[in-house]
Amino acid sequence: MQSLADGMQAILRHKIFIQGDPCPQCGNTLLAPKMYPNSWACSECGYTSKANKTQEERLRDIQLQNRKDEALNYLRNTSCFGSPKVFNYNFGNYSPIDEKEAQVRNKALEMADNLAKGIKNGPMHIFLQGGTGRGKTHIAMAMMYEVLNESNYSKTVKKRVSDKYEYRQVPLAVTFVNWSRFMTLKQESIRDDEKAKQFTLINTSLQTADIAIIDDLGKESNNDWYFQTFDDLMEIREDQHIIVTTNLEGEELIKRYGDRSMSRLRKHARGNFISFAGIKDHRMLKEGK
Repeated sequence: MQSLADGMQAILRHKIFIQGDPCPQCGNTLLAPKMYPNSWACSECGYTSKANKTQEERLRDIQLQNRKDEALNYLRNTSCFGSPKVFNYNFGNYSPIDEKEAQVRNKALEMADNLAKGIKNGPMHIFLQGGTGRGKTHIAMAMMYEVLNESNYSKTVKKRVSDKYEYRQVPLAVTFVNWSRFMTLKQESIRDDEKAKQFTLINTSLQTADIAIIDDLGKESNNDWYFQTFDDLMEIREDQHIIVTTNLEGEELIKRYGDRSMSRLRKHARGNFISFAGIKDHRMLKEGK
């Protein structure tokens, strides 16, 4: 009976599996399903070939792509861009034209690297200051993409599963808000239900995202309503990652938004300041002026 069973097993193996080289661990013949001819395994010691690891790598690639898609969709759907082209700004299409711009790029890359490594650590408040047309928005968005790429578009969170806690990878939530456009949307939302829904979505993400960019702070009209909106936001994001771009200098910002808001903004900004002083206005250069 044993020989019959062995014979039947041999026939099934022949029908379902193909035989390969000897197992490098025990010497038994490696087998692979005919449907997956590169997935070698040993039935004796459990050894699996590199091909199986490649399948695991492909699975990780799929998971990474899914997190990337979710992170970018979140960015796209919860942001308030001054121009659609801002979404495509990155370090790959930022071309320094002189040494000063190269220094700005290198410092921004260094800060983005620190931010990516410390997503779960202490917050960073990054400040980009300089005149209009100097590339602040481009650099801010490029830093955002650098952080996303270096972090594999995810962060590690602790979740309770049944009666225990497990660590899971979840997509990183990042958002971009052109402050002037955002304040205009806030005004429009008072009388327009669709604008109100859009504002609520963006405002919520601005308060809760892992990283938020506030672009062109100070460009909006100067009144108490705008000041109070920024003050409320900084109260919420005081201990969260934030990147701010502005044309205004320190004293102008204090005069516009007050000591309290600026104190909160400076709280985690030590060493995280990039000046665009000395950089030429790119818009003027394109016009040949």
